[in-house]
Amino acid sequence: MRVIVGHYVGGTSGANLSEDVIHKNNYAPVLGAGEGGRPVVLSPRELITAKELYSLHSYNILVSDKISITRSLPDVRNPSCQSIEYDLENLPTASVIIVFHNEAWSTLMRTVMSVLIRSPSLLKQVILVDDASDRKYLGKDLDDAVKKLDKVLILRSPERRGLVGARLMGAASATGDVLVFLDAHCEVTKGWLEPLLDRAGSDDVFICPHIDLLSEDTLSYTKSIDAHWGAFSWRLHFRWLMPSNEVMKNKSENPSKPYPTPAMAGGLFAVRKSLFWRLGGYDEGMLIWGAENLELSWRAWQCGARVEITPCSRVGHIFRRRSPYRYPGGVTHVLSSNLARAATVWMDEWADFYFKFNPSVAAIRDSQNVGDRVDLRRNLKCKSFKWYLDNVWPQHFFPTNERWFGRIRNDRGACLGVVAATPGLGGPAAGIDCGTDMDIDRLLVFTPEGKLMADEGLCLEQGNGRAVWKGCSDNGKQIWEQKGPRLKTKEGLCLTLMKNNNKESVGDPMTAKMCTNNVGQIWHFERCLGADDMYSSVW
Repeated sequence: MRVIVGHYVGGTSGANLSEDVIHKNNYAPVLGAGEGGRPVVLSPRELITAKELYSLHSYNILVSDKISITRSLPDVRNPSCQSIEYDLENLPTASVIIVFHNEAWSTLMRTVMSVLIRSPSLLKQVILVDDASDRKYLGKDLDDAVKKLDKVLILRSPERRGLVGARLMGAASATGDVLVFLDAHCEVTKGWLEPLLDRAGSDDVFICPHIDLLSEDTLSYTKSIDAHWGAFSWRLHFRWLMPSNEVMKNKSENPSKPYPTPAMAGGLFAVRKSLFWRLGGYDEGMLIWGAENLELSWRAWQCGARVEITPCSRVGHIFRRRSPYRYPGGVTHVLSSNLARAATVWMDEWADFYFKFNPSVAAIRDSQNVGDRVDLRRNLKCKSFKWYLDNVWPQHFFPTNERWFGRIRNDRGACLGVVAATPGLGGPAAGIDCGTDMDIDRLLVFTPEGKLMADEGLCLEQGNGRAVWKGCSDNGKQIWEQKGPRLKTKEGLCLTLMKNNNKESVGDPMTAKMCTNNVGQIWHFERCLGADDMYSSVW
């Protein structure tokens, strides 16, 4: 399972390349290249050039320029989706909004053409919003190309607005009933639009397509796992997690039915235009990019709407390892400002939890002017963040009144926690350095049901011979009972930190063994300092 990290590191924007290279459009399709979503393989000499150009877009532009902007793609939908016949006369119309800033010409045009080729007559317009691009090929060359296309409109912002501002600009010009937002490095597949419009027509949901993978190296189209479920970590980084057992059961019984998700990735979704504006559009105070997906997800759920994914709409997307763009003030400042706004308005007392462990974000909390968004929440009579956790995401791993939160230290010196090298992926359990109360990665939640939960939705499980960190589930092997200083399995075995002569047993393995006087079975539960006084409403 691939874990997609929901934050970027700022890029170089091709700073070491010449102006001629940066501004040149090298689109020259090779017959058959990438057809059917197949990968494009470069020669050893081309690989050198591709590496040199990689910083321009954070994907392989040499490959992209070889692939036709009208290439074919596989139909990877479940057969139950392929058999659905939609009543097109009674579906709402769509305005597809694509924001771009210095995107590659071939990638942008392939996004546009895939929409035009694979959308029914319900597609009313495609709005391209140029967020102050300065690449020459995105000027007259793009204008000339778009003039030949039906239903395509270009809006240009002379100043950098960022994703939020540019999308609002596009939404304000939309004439369709439903707003469909896409990133500029996507390719839609057959039948992608109808299920989005079918669900969005209900005027109470933000509906997302199932996102497949376009390789950043070969641009191959790869079907992703069918178990998409958006959520977020303690640091409010977006994460794909395994869905709840209830969602998985419903998916198996009806694989074509849309299902709820706690949060959306944000790059690709559809929403009835009336609902979008009724709930306040985007937060215009947010900068460039980042956290707008969480803010919109929380607002939707807390204010009477839903966020769902439909497995019958499949869209390929390039997930870049880093952003190729520069961020005014730096990427950290931009993300911190946006996260501060979102947490302050929507997370209630859990905002204190977030700010406690992110002091750099807390430092700019009071400088955020969020009065209008607080008023919006009050006027919409939105529910609390506690309601969201209890009802939308009851499987969450955040601290609550009912859950113990702190550090669990072994008598040998090491602590119980996830090895730093495997966040989000789990792996064998071992002793870790205990750090301090401010090291959130070393803290755990212990639920009344007996689950030891770490950030990223990982739970301690007794495996076959060794304890492991795995995605939280209903597996009985993830249930632990505290008996004094010991943690016991259902079978009565004690969690044991084995001794391998490492310093304070850091790195030593853990397993469940027969309970004895072994000091490796003695655990000290150290509640997070300040929890009772400052954050008693959470812990």
